[in-house]
Formats: sequence, C-alpha cells, structure tokens
Amino acid sequence: MIYSTSSSTRIFSFGSLSLLSLACGFSQEIDQKTEEQPPQTEELKEVVVTSDLWRSLLSDIPASVSVYDAESLKNPNIRHFADLIERTPNLTSTGGTSRPRYFQLRGMGENSQFEGESPDFSVRFVVDDIDFTGIASVASAFDMEQVEVLRGPQAGAFGVNAAGGMVRMTSASPTPHWTGRTEVTAGQDDLFAAGLAFGGPLLQRDPEELMFRFSLYRNQSDGFRRNVFLNQDTNALDEWTSRLRLTWNPSSDLRVDATIFHAYLDNGYDEFALDNNGWHTFSDEPGRDFQRSLGGSVRVTYDGWQGAKLTSITSGTNTDSFYSYDEDWTSASYQGISELDRERKNFSQEVRLDSAADAERVFGLIDRWTLGSFVGVTDETSEYLRGETDRVPRLDTDYTSENYAIFGQAGHDLSERNRLIMGLRLEHVDTTADSLNPRNGDSFSADFTDTMFGGKVTYEHDLNDRLLGFASIALGYKAGGLNLDAREIDPATDPLTFDTEDLWNYEVGMRGNWMDGRFTSAITGFYLERNNTQVRYSDGVGGEFSFAEENGGDAYITGVEIESNLQVNDELFLFSSIGVMTSSIDEYTLSKGGTGGGRELAATPAYTWSLGGRYQHESGFFSTLDLTGRSEFFESNDHNEKRDGFFNVNASIGYAKDDWTLSLWARNLLDEDYTTRVFNFGNDPDVGYATRRYESLAQPRQIGITVRRDF
Repeated sequence: MIYSTSSSTRIFSFGSLSLLSLACGFSQEIDQKTEEQPPQTEELKEVVVTSDLWRSLLSDIPASVSVYDAESLKNPNIRHFADLIERTPNLTSTGGTSRPRYFQLRGMGENSQFEGESPDFSVRFVVDDIDFTGIASVASAFDMEQVEVLRGPQAGAFGVNAAGGMVRMTSASPTPHWTGRTEVTAGQDDLFAAGLAFGGPLLQRDPEELMFRFSLYRNQSDGFRRNVFLNQDTNALDEWTSRLRLTWNPSSDLRVDATIFHAYLDNGYDEFALDNNGWHTFSDEPGRDFQRSLGGSVRVTYDGWQGAKLTSITSGTNTDSFYSYDEDWTSASYQGISELDRERKNFSQEVRLDSAADAERVFGLIDRWTLGSFVGVTDETSEYLRGETDRVPRLDTDYTSENYAIFGQAGHDLSERNRLIMGLRLEHVDTTADSLNPRNGDSFSADFTDTMFGGKVTYEHDLNDRLLGFASIALGYKAGGLNLDAREIDPATDPLTFDTEDLWNYEVGMRGNWMDGRFTSAITGFYLERNNTQVRYSDGVGGEFSFAEENGGDAYITGVEIESNLQVNDELFLFSSIGVMTSSIDEYTLSKGGTGGGRELAATPAYTWSLGGRYQHESGFFSTLDLTGRSEFFESNDHNEKRDGFFNVNASIGYAKDDWTLSLWARNLLDEDYTTRVFNFGNDPDVGYATRRYESLAQPRQIGITVRRDF
C-alpha cells in the first residue's frame, strides 16, 4: 500500500509545528514557565554522543544525530539494529540478505556486494570500536548501552567509509559492582531467543582497577516463509553472539578498554518466487546466509600529561561468510545455484592527541584541539561458484586496500556564545586486486591510488542557555576503487577503475532542551552535492549476471531532519521524528552504453517518520507504542522500480516489579504488506526471460512474550 506525503505528514503536525514555534522564539516562554513551575520529575541524565570526533553532550553537538539510550533499547520490539531503521530519519537499508547489512543515509550507501563488487561502502558501522562495515548482520541489540546514527559526510573525521555517515553501537560497560541481565523471548514462527549478561570487579581490594562484562545471546526462528516444494522452513535464523569487555585502570592516569567479540550466524535465505506471492517459495536448493566473525579492539587512554590526552585505538576482525541462492527460484533447476564464499580481514590503528580540559590556548586562538593519525588495511578473498549438481568455480578475486591518514580538529571561542570549529583530514588510499575466471583462464590485475582531502567548518551560536544554533560546510569523499569481475571485463576496453566521488554538504540547525532537560528537540536542514557520483549496475538475465561500478552524473539532495523527546512526567515518555528529502541525479551514459539519471536518486524517500511513546504506571503495568512510516522510493539507480511506502505499528504491554519484567509484544501489528527488496530483470523462461519486477516482503505480524530480569 502506498501512502501520500500529505496524509502521513499530517500525523506530525504537532511535533513539526512545535519545533518551528521553538525556532521562532517560543523557547523563551518555555524557559520562563520552567522557572515559575517546579519540575514534576527529576532532571534527566544527559546523553553523551561518542560517534563524533569529539565526545559531546547530545545537547551540545552541532550535527544531525539520532541516539537510542539503554532505556529505549529495553523496548521488547528492538532486538537488532534492523529494528531501529524505521525509527531513524533518512536512514534506509537494503534486503536481499537474512539480516540488513547494507545501509544508506541521505541516499548515500550501497545496496549489495555480489560477486565482482568490491568492499567499499559509504556508511561506517562500528560496534565497540570494531569495524563491521558491510557485514553488520551481527548487530544484536542485546546488552547494548547506546546506539548512535550520525548523518552526513564524516570523511573528514573518519575516512573513506563514512561518506554518508556513521553508525556506532556501544555495549554495556564493565562496572565496579556486580550487575547483570537475563532475558528469554518466545514468539510466532518458532521464535526463541535467550540472553545472559553479567559483570563486575575482578579484584576485591580495588573494585575499579580491573572490571569485566560478559554477554551471550542466542536467537533462532523458522521464519515466516514456507518452501512448498521441500515442505520446509528455509528462511530460518540460527544466531549466536558473545562478547567480553575488560576495563583496566592501573593508575589514575591510564585506562585500558578491551573487547573480544564473536558471532556465528547460520541463516537460511530463500525469499523470492516467480509469482511474487510473498509467502511461499519453490526452490529445490534454498540459499544460505552464513557469517562467522571474530573481532577485537583495545582502546588505551593516557591523561598524565599536562594539557594533553593520548588515545590509541587498535581494532581487527576476521570474517568468513557464505552466501548462496537458487537462481531460478524453482525446482526445475534450469539456472543452477550461486554460491559466494568470502574471507575478510580488517586491521586499523588510530593514535591521537586531544587537548585536556586544563590546556592553555594555543597561539592565542585555539581553545580545543585534536591531532591524529590512522592506518587501515582490508584484505578480502572471494570465490564464486555456480552450477546445478556440482558447483563450478566461476570467479576468484583477491582484494587489498590500505589507508593512511592524518587528521586534526581545532576549536576557537569567538566569544562567550560563539564558537568556530575546523576539522581537516588528508588520506591516501592504495587498492590492488587480482581477478581470475577459472573457466577460461582470463585474468587481470588492477590498482587504484588516490590522495584525498576533506574537512568541515562549523559555526556554533548559543541563542540562549538552552538553545544551540549551528551551521556547517563539509567536504567529504568516497574513494574510487576497482571492478573485479573477470568473467565480463575486457581489460583492453572496459574500465577497471572508477574515480573518487567528492561531496559538499551544507547544514544549518538548532538543538535545544527545556523543562530541566525533559523536553529535547533538534532540527537540521541540509543540502548535499555529490560530484562524480558512483553508481553500481548489473547486466544479465537469469543467473548470468555481471556487476560493476562507474561514475555517473552529479547528484543533489535537499532535506530536513527533526527529532523530539518529551518526558511528560514519571510515567509517560513521548518521541517523534521526521525526515524529508528531495533528490535528483543528472543523466549519464556508462561505458557499455547503459544510461541512467534524469530522475530521483535511489534510497531517498520523500519522507520518513516515527511517533510513539512509553507509559509506565506506578503499579508496574506499562505499554509502548511505535508508529513508523515512509514514502515509496527507487530501489536502485539502474532500474525504475520503486519500493513500497508503508505505515507500520509495533506495540507492547507488560508488567514490571522489582527486577522482573514481563512483556507481551506485537510487531507489524496491522499486518502491513510492504517490500524490503525489489529486483527488475528477466528470470522466467516461460515468458522469454522478459524483464519484470520481483519483490520480497517484510515480515508480517508477529506476536511474542519476553521475560527479563535485571540484577
């Protein structure tokens, strides 16, 4: 079902108008009323944002960011980062996998990594300082302390994989006293999930010197689709994640935070059918979406020097993945099976100096500063096989990317209420790849090298003690790269590389808090100009496909993001958000004659919105309600099919007493049908492989129960 922009945005008239009225001067009136009337609740703890280069209070950050704290993440309908996507303004994701792992912010981001596509992405995804960009299926929300989504180009601060923005998930920290949590969930589709987390001091003589936190989570489900031919549930989830965090404080000046993370996901993938029925599949060789990841990070902080603090962040991951699907989606097996086996290794090292709180002004101008360096290496090998009974190797690739960067940021207090911040980053990327077609021996080697410059200038102005205004100009970049498909590429005539994409992002916004912090609101308007836009495209029918990336026309995105939270009293909490975007991409012609552009960009819905709240009665009974929606939007830049707009409702009721909480929850309460992935190609021999639309639907209504104990 498609919903009009006007009907959905009317739902937000209260939230939007209140924000606009605040911008027009009603903040002073609210401040006066707050002073005259005593607050009905205690002042809320302020949220600290860590996804920006400088840790800041949410009320002080001059950027567009969504933050979900530990209380929000206790919602029984939030069990994975995927469950936050619909609530986050101007964030989209792409299906085609058992869990979302390809994300787009403000239209920036990739929608796949099929064979021949390189692991270069636009939205960086970090969990406890461990980089899971492009492989974020592991992003369980169990025992998470905070989730942040930072929108807009962050290349100046975080490099080539943050051209669209950044997602940071932070798990619960070790504590000097014993704490823990256990949780069990059961629901329709044979859903069963269980988690255990606990931690505390390891040294009795000094509880704060050495502390730990361990968590283990299991999630399994049969899925809502049924394979009619095999009479099996072939989209089952079988997932394990575990984490150990250690904090060591050997002295008052030195702190070491270490994390070891392991994930094992062995999920089914069998979503499409030629008749687009949405619920039943007919494959005789259903697919598989497997991922095993082992990652770790060590953050060392030393602040024993006068005026400066040293931070070192070391991170690495080793991920084995296997992705397969039945190409013809039937038992006839006229196409065969595609299997993609990958191994990816990431390593990064960041070292930086930050000015301390007692630092003196530098050169009489700089009140706060950061200087740093970064080294990152990504190695990925892949083997693509295809066939019917016996799989035959079709493509082998070996990809290596090395990144070296120096960066800095400086802030100057122009006056008591005015500040200027400038950040710069110089980054060099060196990428090489070997590609082999084992069937005929065709092969090639390619390399791409570039040195890029990015940065951001931000002006902050305190409109009053509770309202911050800001404006910024950012130069971002998404590094060029390599095409890896030796099956179709002729090195003599076809482009082996694509160029770096440059971005100019302009923002203006306001962020405020009133009523002793119980009401917070932010609005950001932006204009994003993408030069040399990178576009991924595919060519083929049935299972015979090739994938490549080139530079298309320039693109332009204009939009607004608004978010508000209101703690009405001790019992009622309300939230709302809305994202609006308009976009266009110039017409372009690819090297093999394909054309595109002259329309909206993919992944830029005209609006996204959320509205909801949580009610907790003093007796212990509680309820939550989350309403979300978005308009239709183009699925891809290389075809004109759109993903459906939708209106979705998630809700829960329950009872909490002492350490125990019992929740009865429902997801997609109205049983809404809407798409999560749309393809447009020929796959049916009965109609001569005519190009047509194929779609995968979101999960229907699911009801379940969760029991949790916090101790």
